[in-house]
Amino acid sequence: MADGNATKRALLDAAKGLIPERGYAGTSVRELAAASGTNLAAVSYHFGSRENLLNAAVLELFLDWAESVGEVYTRMASADPNLGPLEHMAAQARPTVEGFSEKLPLFAVCLEAVLQAQRSPELRSRLAAHYAEQRRRAVERMLAVRAEGTPPPPPRLLEVFSSFLLAIGDGLMLQALLDPEAIPTGDELAGLYEVLAARTRASRPASQERE
Repeated sequence: MADGNATKRALLDAAKGLIPERGYAGTSVRELAAASGTNLAAVSYHFGSRENLLNAAVLELFLDWAESVGEVYTRMASADPNLGPLEHMAAQARPTVEGFSEKLPLFAVCLEAVLQAQRSPELRSRLAAHYAEQRRRAVERMLAVRAEGTPPPPPRLLEVFSSFLLAIGDGLMLQALLDPEAIPTGDELAGLYEVLAARTRASRPASQERE
């Protein structure tokens, strides 16, 4: 059993290394066997098919990506609880954008995973579940950073905002894959949020400002 688990893990690790380099369609069973130090039959024995192995590896890569996205919310949870949502986003804009170059290869694999999921109901279901988990964690962390004594926003509003945050990150990464020089810098993005926050404060009635 121990040897079997080690072989399965070796195949998964080999697939996770080959997919970013070769792509899903370009990763062959022969390459998987060679990279893992196993044999051709091991793929079928442990996973049933090449596609099942690649789907499992893609899922793990997606989870690696999701974990890196979660780091943004972790930083938000440690920020000043008296800051509003836009101020929090401004504070995290710089470190988030600065880390894009390291995350781009992993993000490219995640895009391929989403495309592959359109042909694999099981993979699609599991990826959707993990996106739902990211939204849940985002809501949890946003609740953790609200100022003491402040009533929590409506749950659906928090869910919408968490989807919005994920969409911003994914959208900027997609543009960075095509043209890294075209996306805003961390300073520019932070400046945008700061301007929006200032305008939001200026539009509040004086009675709300005193509360």
